[in-house]
Amino acid sequence: MPAGRGTAEYRRGVPDDAPALHDLLRPIAFLVGEWHGRGESLWTEGFSFTDAIRFSHDGRPLLRYDQVTTGPDGRPSHAEAGFFAVQDNGDVHVTLAEPSGITEVLVGRPEGGVLVLGSVEIGHTPTTDNVTACRRRLWIESGALVAELDIAVDDEALAPHTRSVLQRAT
Repeated sequence: MPAGRGTAEYRRGVPDDAPALHDLLRPIAFLVGEWHGRGESLWTEGFSFTDAIRFSHDGRPLLRYDQVTTGPDGRPSHAEAGFFAVQDNGDVHVTLAEPSGITEVLVGRPEGGVLVLGSVEIGHTPTTDNVTACRRRLWIESGALVAELDIAVDDEALAPHTRSVLQRAT
């Protein structure tokens, strides 16, 4: 998996009055922007979807994350929102929430141009699926953002769940 873009690229499409990127965000600056593309389930029953992801910042050492998925019929099918906070030691701490009632706390760091994150805590409302672990990987490949998600259900082993390839919109 190729390394991400240089840090100067993050300002493409960013208004001149936007805050400067915090120095701690430089290793994950390749994420900043709005991305649109397609994704697919990696499970045997499979499904496809349209994916939109936005990473933004306000000058602090964190990125706001918003993701919306629509199904083949054009109706919303999934969403996530949260924060990617970079620590002084280079670790990235992530908190995500889904409207289904699942929350994720993940920790990781960029490794060779790939941001690798593993869950340290999964929260559930009483009616959600029993997701017990997840792993996320984000990187740039041929100018596209690739986002992969592995999940475990009911304490089974992690298994590939979805993969999206998105082009930079801004």
